Amino acid sequence: MRTDPLWLADQITYQIFPDRFAIGKPHTSESKLALPEYQVGDYTRRRWDELPENPSRGKDFFGGDLDGIREKLDYIQDLGATLIYLTPVFIAPSNHKYDTTDFFTIDPQFGGEPALRRLITELKRRKMRLILDAVFNHISDKHPWHGKYTTNECWRDFGHMPELNLANPELQDLLFRKPDSVLQKFCAMGVDGWRFDVAVDVGLPVVKAMREALPDTVLLGEVMCYAGGWCKDFTGVMNYYFRDALTNWLQGNITTRQVSAAMNDYATGYGHRGATCSWNMLSSHDTPRLRHSLPDVAQRRLALVAQFTAPGVPFIYYGEEIGMDGGGDPDCRRPMNWDESRWDNATRSFYKNLIAIRQSTAALRRGQLTTLEAVQLVFLRHTDQINETALIAINNSAQTYRQIVFTPHSHLYHALPMKNLLNPAQVVNMEAGNIQIELPPKTAGIFVPDDTRMRAYKFFKARNLT
Repeated sequence: MRTDPLWLADQITYQIFPDRFAIGKPHTSESKLALPEYQVGDYTRRRWDELPENPSRGKDFFGGDLDGIREKLDYIQDLGATLIYLTPVFIAPSNHKYDTTDFFTIDPQFGGEPALRRLITELKRRKMRLILDAVFNHISDKHPWHGKYTTNECWRDFGHMPELNLANPELQDLLFRKPDSVLQKFCAMGVDGWRFDVAVDVGLPVVKAMREALPDTVLLGEVMCYAGGWCKDFTGVMNYYFRDALTNWLQGNITTRQVSAAMNDYATGYGHRGATCSWNMLSSHDTPRLRHSLPDVAQRRLALVAQFTAPGVPFIYYGEEIGMDGGGDPDCRRPMNWDESRWDNATRSFYKNLIAIRQSTAALRRGQLTTLEAVQLVFLRHTDQINETALIAINNSAQTYRQIVFTPHSHLYHALPMKNLLNPAQVVNMEAGNIQIELPPKTAGIFVPDDTRMRAYKFFKARNLT
């Protein structure tokens, strides 16, 4: 049981597509793909430096596994990530595993249950978390439940993925109600939470039933629309609403007022827990990578600043931090590039700096949102502590941005110095409830109170701090 309902808000999520991240020792790519589980008639086996099969059949394999992930935890932890989310690991005939044939069996390609237990043990030692993917809407047509627990529908008309009859009480017992159910078995093993594939197809009554069965477990929904109605029982969602609003604004497709409104939409409609515990994702295994969506490096940095400062949990798709490229599926599922000579180290350093800023700034993790009326995107994050406030300004313009912005927040006092954490030499004093913002083209600022500049005076009196 978690005593803190917002523990997820403090995390940095790193998403891994297991077949494409790393191959565990002692195997090489060649020896791993020579194992019996890859010798199936319609499978193709690909070298780590090859591109995925395109168009995808879901049957090309690179050999990544759970031991490979465990062996790369130093790398992930050095980046600053604290939580790993894995796409499905249950046995399935595809490389993506969204068509399982057995929810209780970890795929031998990934090392089976022993490899999952080794990964969990090492994550716990490092005080890191793990979220697994629950694909409860549909199964493989080779699953023994097909016919017994399925409906007459197939997900998106894919005939090999029949939909489950989730209203069936016996099936609910198998999936989440009983102590030996899928969710409860792996939670007992040490899994910290679950991400639910195609959550709108799973349905609100089933989500409510899962919440009743697992009241203290993180349950996240893949909701690819506005998710206000889904955050009552889901802890949070994959925040596609945020992603699409932000990228469309940066691409010039919508106005600043529209992106500000979209941020208000989810910050209020999802509730404080739902907003701060949702995954703010800019790319994933289902979308083009950020470099593809935003070819301009300056705009990519603006997107990252928004991702790390808006309400929600920053969500990093593996390889984004080193500048990997890729269009839509399957191009976005290229194997992780472990050749450091080909890394974009400036981007990796920018990620690490943003992670450090967020983890040291409570307002960015748990703060409420106040959007401000401005030509560019400007907003506040603030907790109930008078000294925990951050003002974020993002200039998506080819011109220097200069504007006086009024800040309806009671603890941004007149003359209070505000330091830009992205450029610490820039310090701007508050006026009487407003601030003069100046930013060069295509840059951003994260301004926080700096109460250290006077020797014998404090803006935030100890008697007012709680």
